[in-house]
Amino acid sequence: MNTISKKFVMFALAGLIFLGANCQVTFMKAAEQGNADAQYKLGRMYSQDNRYQKDIAKSLFWYRKAAAQNQKDAALALAELYYYGIEVQQNFHLAYTYFNQADTLGVYEASYCLGEMYEKGVGTNKNLQTAFSYYKKAADKGNLAKAMFKVGTMYYYGQGVGKDIAKGINYIKLAFNEGYPTALEFWNKEELWQYED
Repeated sequence: MNTISKKFVMFALAGLIFLGANCQVTFMKAAEQGNADAQYKLGRMYSQDNRYQKDIAKSLFWYRKAAAQNQKDAALALAELYYYGIEVQQNFHLAYTYFNQADTLGVYEASYCLGEMYEKGVGTNKNLQTAFSYYKKAADKGNLAKAMFKVGTMYYYGQGVGKDIAKGINYIKLAFNEGYPTALEFWNKEELWQYED
């Protein structure tokens, strides 16, 4: 590499480092001024070990501030951190609270997770009817393939809803068409092809 190329590479790297640092300063200023989206983005920056040093305490601080202003992505991030116990102590009740908040803000991934919590009785009482309603919301409004599959199997077996094999097959087929591999496995295992017209 010649001298000019080395200088250009060094200059470009210095520029990227400056832009990265400047980005953090910009988010920090906006976050401190109460901008919920900036608070979420700052929380996300601190949750990852990319350009900035990972700091879960700071990440939680900014996520909570953003979630307190109904920033839906921050509520979902907090819910997932607490549900899975990712670098925080697992807390299903907090996960439930934040998933519920995200669900009310229109996050259909949160609807699906609430369905799982009700189906398993994690963080809340087990209730298959309520689980079904959350899964159905995520399937019908959120177009989530994994939710379509859950709705399909619940119809197929009559869990939390009246048994309806035709509706079950329809939802399972929708999930399969959306590329959900478990739906294909189920389709073949249960030989659902035999019900097709």
